[in-house]
Amino acid sequence: MPMVAFNDERLEIECGDRVVALLAKEYALLRYLHRNANHVFSREQLLDRVWAGEYPVDRTVDDHIYRLRKKLKGIEGLSIETIRGVGYGLTLRPAVDRTPSLHDPAVQEAMNGVFARYHRLGQGHAMLALAGQRKELGFELDSFYRLYVHFVQGDLRWFLDADEVPMKDRFYWLLLFHMCADSTRPKAALCERALRLHAMHGEGHREMEILNIADLYASEGRIKDALSTLALGVRTSEEQGLDGFVIPLEVSRLYVELLSGTSELALAGQSAKIATLLEREPHLRELAGYRMIEGVRLLLAGHSAQGEELMQEGVDTFEHSGFVPHRLLALLRVRGILHQRLPGSRIERKYSAILESEYERFGLHELLPRLVETIEKHLDHLEAQDTG
Repeated sequence: MPMVAFNDERLEIECGDRVVALLAKEYALLRYLHRNANHVFSREQLLDRVWAGEYPVDRTVDDHIYRLRKKLKGIEGLSIETIRGVGYGLTLRPAVDRTPSLHDPAVQEAMNGVFARYHRLGQGHAMLALAGQRKELGFELDSFYRLYVHFVQGDLRWFLDADEVPMKDRFYWLLLFHMCADSTRPKAALCERALRLHAMHGEGHREMEILNIADLYASEGRIKDALSTLALGVRTSEEQGLDGFVIPLEVSRLYVELLSGTSELALAGQSAKIATLLEREPHLRELAGYRMIEGVRLLLAGHSAQGEELMQEGVDTFEHSGFVPHRLLALLRVRGILHQRLPGSRIERKYSAILESEYERFGLHELLPRLVETIEKHLDHLEAQDTG
């Protein structure tokens, strides 16, 4: 039978994925009929029970039944029947399960496995296309990917407004958006506070601790802290078999070493190491990030044309992959290196303009003050709890 949930405060009913708002008497009438489902009542009986002590007009019941039927249209297994010469009754019938795959563990596991594989391969557009067809295909995304599809699209506003999702589930993603934003305020300190207060769930905490925060340390000139973080990441990924961290850690190391002024020979060796890894696992997202950083390395080594061409290939590959925040972070890295090593140059101006255009495209400048306020407010709340 269809499961109907009544909300007496909001005068709403919920059935499946439908929420229907009702007027007060519509709600009272439906509640009474549902409580006495599969029974028939005359107009007089309904007036006596729903409008007791009132003086409604003759067509009151008929008008309310008409409006209820319109509002309940499309809810399978739930209908108000007219019994000619007798009255009305609410009929509950077993709903036909049109998507049995939703209740099939094998289908759910297989489809989420495909989704996870697209994630690993860095095919963001494929992930979004599959997510968009989940109703037709009859599967539900797991709790992680229900949030991740919004992150892939760069939908910061959703993460700020999704009050139905606990802040602890959203907080890691909010920090990543802050990492990608153009802010003059130091960012590492916020992430350090978040780690100290265990503001993120386990996987987000681990990823921030062994990978993400290294970028912030490097961009703020804390090169030793950045390299120490990446060394911890390498040890942790080896000990825990975190294969998905291997290439991102090595690309991050190349970025940090470019900022630190490491010798060209050492940079070339690090680049070759990443290229070998990508030959074995040509993941689109990581390949895009590597191409952009490698292009900068070649540019700084005097191979201007080759470097610029590879940087553009990286931008194009990111566009093809569909991972918006990763593209923003890669552009931020490139601009940071160029600002340090080639300040005021044509290439720095070009990539600063590209980054500004991307910020405008996804509304990060507009949302940045609210993002920072949300992060700081949550951390303040956790600190108050911790000291209390």
